[in-house]
Amino acid sequence: MKPDNMTLERLIQEALKEESENMYIPPSQQIWQKILSDRQTAKAMGKLCYQKLYTAGAIACMIVVVSFVGLFMSNQSAIAVNNRIVKIVVGFFTSPETTGVVSVSMSSNPSPTPDMPPPPPDWPLDTGEKVVTLEQAHLEASFDFLIPSFLPRNMSLDIITVLDGFRVNQYYRSDNNRLIIEQRHFTGGFASSHHFASSKVKKVHINGAEATLITQQNPYTGQAQIHILWCLDNISFSIQTDLGERDALKVARSLK
Repeated sequence: MKPDNMTLERLIQEALKEESENMYIPPSQQIWQKILSDRQTAKAMGKLCYQKLYTAGAIACMIVVVSFVGLFMSNQSAIAVNNRIVKIVVGFFTSPETTGVVSVSMSSNPSPTPDMPPPPPDWPLDTGEKVVTLEQAHLEASFDFLIPSFLPRNMSLDIITVLDGFRVNQYYRSDNNRLIIEQRHFTGGFASSHHFASSKVKKVHINGAEATLITQQNPYTGQAQIHILWCLDNISFSIQTDLGERDALKVARSLK
């Protein structure tokens, strides 16, 4: 080597030696404690990241489940499975108590007596409405109810019911039409209210009494439903039928 290079190398070695002598080297025990501390910190950070990933994954799974439910709701053939899944998903978010607007309905139908003829399945009867024969109805009713003297062709009495002696219902049917005549006996004052949607209303006269005729379109069958309401001699009358207006009025006016 050239002298200049040797001198430079010696100076570098002396500088490095001086720097190493001035450098602080901690004890080995302190170094090991530092290593263990760093490892625990890294493990905790990894666990936190895993928890975040697990939470995000759970949310994603829930979104997938809800989406899966939505797809099932569009498939009518899987409605039973869909209802089960909806109940499970809803169960995650609901508590035993519910607040807000709640609608509760209750009903109780008494068991029929052995001598009571069973009603046809398509007549909706009120609770306590008892099916009887025509002779029994005359005996149990607290008033002289009226029987129509006119009925359209092929229409006949199907069943007759009595409720507490103050209400008598007559149910008529043919192959294509239905007719219900309700009569209520009342003493003293009387008031009633009815609600009809999407209807046409007009005044008519039934045997000297003013009556209301309502024509309502049935959204399920597409047929017009006729309702006729009036009061006469402490009796309120109600006729419900899918007959035409002309036949419905003829039936009503034959009640005398």
